[in-house]
Amino acid sequence: MLKKLFRAFPFLLGSLVVTLLLVGLDAVVTRKMLGMLDFALAGDLASLKKETPYLLAGAVLLVPLGILEAMTSNFYKKKSNLNIKNYYITRVFAKNIREFQKENNGKYLSSMTNDFNTLEINLLTGIYTVGRALMNFLAGMWLLSTVDLRMILLAVVIILINLGISAITAKPLKKNYKERSDLFDGYTSYIKEVLSAFHIVKNYNLQDKVTADYYHKSDEIQNKGFLIEKMMSFVNASQNFVMSSSFYGILCGIGYMAVTGKISAGGLIVIMEGINRMTFPIFELAESLPKLFTSGDLIDKIEDSLKNTETYEETVSLEEFKEEIRFEEVGFHYEDDERQILREINLDFRKNGKYLVVGPSGGGKSTMLRLFRKYVNPTQGKILIDGHNLMDVKKEDYFGLIANIEQQVFLFEDTIRNNITLYKELGENEIQKAIKDAGLKEFIEGLPQGLDTVIYDNGKNISGGERSRIVIARALLSKARILLMDEAFASLDMERAREIEKTILNLQDITVINVSHVIFKDTRECYDKVITIKGTAFT
Repeated sequence: MLKKLFRAFPFLLGSLVVTLLLVGLDAVVTRKMLGMLDFALAGDLASLKKETPYLLAGAVLLVPLGILEAMTSNFYKKKSNLNIKNYYITRVFAKNIREFQKENNGKYLSSMTNDFNTLEINLLTGIYTVGRALMNFLAGMWLLSTVDLRMILLAVVIILINLGISAITAKPLKKNYKERSDLFDGYTSYIKEVLSAFHIVKNYNLQDKVTADYYHKSDEIQNKGFLIEKMMSFVNASQNFVMSSSFYGILCGIGYMAVTGKISAGGLIVIMEGINRMTFPIFELAESLPKLFTSGDLIDKIEDSLKNTETYEETVSLEEFKEEIRFEEVGFHYEDDERQILREINLDFRKNGKYLVVGPSGGGKSTMLRLFRKYVNPTQGKILIDGHNLMDVKKEDYFGLIANIEQQVFLFEDTIRNNITLYKELGENEIQKAIKDAGLKEFIEGLPQGLDTVIYDNGKNISGGERSRIVIARALLSKARILLMDEAFASLDMERAREIEKTILNLQDITVINVSHVIFKDTRECYDKVITIKGTAFT
């Protein structure tokens, strides 16, 4: 992720260069203006007349520089945010599908929202804020040095003390920021699960339970945030004490110099202005530096979530499915549960065959489908495809051979054409054949805009049957040779489900494996084999 941030470094550098020009010119204009006060008090009209055009030119130039600074700083933040978000989503989709399936994807949602928001404030904005604050501080220091060079040493001491305080407090702040990020992961996952179970909560009157849990999780996050703010208050108070003590000392010094006549009225105002310019940057540094130091651990946490821990090397390329998939003594249990889900399964699935897999809930149907999809590997025995161990077959090759139809269908908010072709350039004849084979022809012809009709909100403006047929058309156009169905008819009415099942069973040159508890008498006989599976027993 840091490499992606470095790609935005030229934009950060350009923005800081503009900021340096703005801050520097502003300091010079201020110094000239206060110097002209001395000319006025001394009655030196010639010098006043000579310096006025330069002062006006500098003041006018400050306006476009201020606009340019705002534009360049915002552009830097935009580029940085886009770089890390594009990097993150690319890495998420590079995750091993088996590992991703094991994890709660709520943590990815939390990273893309809460963690990225924290990084934007603490790191991306923090880097620029610290750079700008240092420049303003240096500008104030320069104003002081034009009166007395000893002021530079004092300013350096102030910076070092503040950096020391920030470094000392960084470790406990890092710990608490990471803990809050972990709490956000659980919080996001909980909200996602509760909203997906909205109907259950309402039907069983679980509102009080859900509300209490929600309050508890929210309270944990708020308490952690409150603790972080308390720590930040301590840091800020310590740094403000150092700053105030230093500035009181400076005021005493310039008071003595003014009384003894060692500085002019203009010089006195210059020093006061220099102190004023150093004050606000110190406040910014006090707030931003500790947060900046905590960003490293948050980046490490995000990077760790993107790593693939599986090291098994897949070596077999498989361009097409030619003969059969064979289960040989296949058994399976999950890592954290020694209870066998499947044991000693021996089955053959011939190319272009149509297979219905049925069985009781918990009998192993879903696990068998996960094995077919290569989401998990057998813990005993092996699965062979055309004689090759499926474990050894490269995922990208195998996934190119299979298509999935599930109870939950996902559709893009786009045209029917793009949802069917999945944004690939395909011939019109090929598309029309897939539409006809999937049973979509009459439906699309009845739409005013045909294939260019836009689907909204994951298909809320079309029926469940049409949504399922669109997925079938996708599978046909993807040149999939194996169609895996997981309770595909569970959310459809019986008549529509029967029609779609007949459509699928009439498809040529494709192997169908339908895992379902919905069985129709008139279509059951159309399958080459009906497999009843319950752990170790199957027929």
